[in-house]
Amino acid sequence: MLERFKELFSGLDVAYGEYYLNGERDNKTGKEKGRATTKRGPVTNELFQRHLNGEINLGIIPIRSDNTCIWGCIDVDKYDLDYKSLIKEFRNKNYPLVPYRSKSGGMHLFLHTLEPITASDMIDKLHEIAADLGLSGCEIFPKQRKIMVHKNDLGNWLNIPYQQAARTTRHAIYDNGMGVPIIEFYAWVQKFRITKKVFDEIKIATDGFPLEDEFDQFPPCLQALIRNGCEDGFRNNALTGFATLAKKRNPEGWQKEVWERNEGFNQPLPAREVQALITQYEKKEYQYKCTDAPLKNHCNSAVCKELKYGIDSVDYLPTIDSFQVLKTKPPIYFLTIDKKTVELTGKQLNQQQLLSEQLFDQADIVWQKVKDKDYRVFLNKLKSMQQPIEGYDESNESEEEFKDTMIQFTQETQQADNASQVEAEMWFLHEKVIVFKYRTFERFIKKSDKAAKKFEIISMLKKNGCTKHDYYDKLKLKYVWLCNKIDEPVIERSNIVFKRKQAPFEKQND
Repeated sequence: MLERFKELFSGLDVAYGEYYLNGERDNKTGKEKGRATTKRGPVTNELFQRHLNGEINLGIIPIRSDNTCIWGCIDVDKYDLDYKSLIKEFRNKNYPLVPYRSKSGGMHLFLHTLEPITASDMIDKLHEIAADLGLSGCEIFPKQRKIMVHKNDLGNWLNIPYQQAARTTRHAIYDNGMGVPIIEFYAWVQKFRITKKVFDEIKIATDGFPLEDEFDQFPPCLQALIRNGCEDGFRNNALTGFATLAKKRNPEGWQKEVWERNEGFNQPLPAREVQALITQYEKKEYQYKCTDAPLKNHCNSAVCKELKYGIDSVDYLPTIDSFQVLKTKPPIYFLTIDKKTVELTGKQLNQQQLLSEQLFDQADIVWQKVKDKDYRVFLNKLKSMQQPIEGYDESNESEEEFKDTMIQFTQETQQADNASQVEAEMWFLHEKVIVFKYRTFERFIKKSDKAAKKFEIISMLKKNGCTKHDYYDKLKLKYVWLCNKIDEPVIERSNIVFKRKQAPFEKQND
């Protein structure tokens, strides 16, 4: 059982998560409160067994070092849902999801595969399914499309089921709503595990609905409402979305389309309400109300902004997926935004302009500047979701790596006879301090790492005590870097004596 359980929930093998419950629940969400931490270390059979025994709450990071995964999950933290109806809905749509009860009483919808799938493809597929099922506000795992393990960018973990397996409430769920005992669990899940080919063939169900011209260019939320219908309590909000779509498609005759959309509802709105909405939209241009139900329940903004009739780029707000801290001196922060991870310092986080530059450089994200008050709210939100990364002393290892790099730099780059020669891509030794130009060091680094970016090289220098000087008065030099000279290790020669044996064809001396 242990091997089969591990087979289904394996992920990154060099780090994992643990969650320590404190017996309390969040008044708003109903989630059990506790402390979450990410630990650097091998993911062993013992950890899985202790989880099944109920000794720990184990979290597994789905994305692996090669940026693939064999499972993904839609984390449904909505406690007022009719779960039997939800299961029936995704079975009717032929989505091969396996539902599990979460530790807080919500539902985890897992997609298990028999072959590795790129994390990026898994994320996109689950976002499409979640949008169709009205679960767009739910977290999606994996949270990262790519990770950089060598930089301690380890990804985010999810608590796996069957903690204290013999008496667990965190179990898989049969289609009739009953729990799946651990002894029947593997056979049940195997029915829904799929190959990469089947994964690629999963399509959003249309239920035989006749698709309209350019239907695939409609916002995902409106596509879902057309396919699945709209709940009576949200018809007005839905019609505002259709009005915005109609004006984008047909600026001259959009009013007719609004009336037709209303007639498509199971219970159309009264004519006076429709006319009032049209009159309002004739006076002013309105954008999609992405934060209002039912549109937000089916939102897929990352896709929407690329569509012909989707949201405008200026209206797109990146999604904050996670925030982790590596407790070095000073700390290093990993912000995952729109499934892309950015490495940041505390200074860069606390200055909106610096954050904007890093998002632009590292993740190709254009940050929309907000008011200072709103930015403080944003920072408080990050702190509230912050998770520490433990069990790895990154500072000691990086320090040794940097020493080796600097020794190699001084060996392979010509030493200057006088200070002025640093302009000619040399380095100069002054009072046990190496003086050099940034471009000289960058050229050396890029010999072995052509993809190295400027912010990474500068970050490495600063982390290891090097300082930049716009003007170094002692040598009358402008724009130079200073670094303490690293003592080269003394390597003793091996005392090996080579003895030559006489070849058979050589004459013997008498």
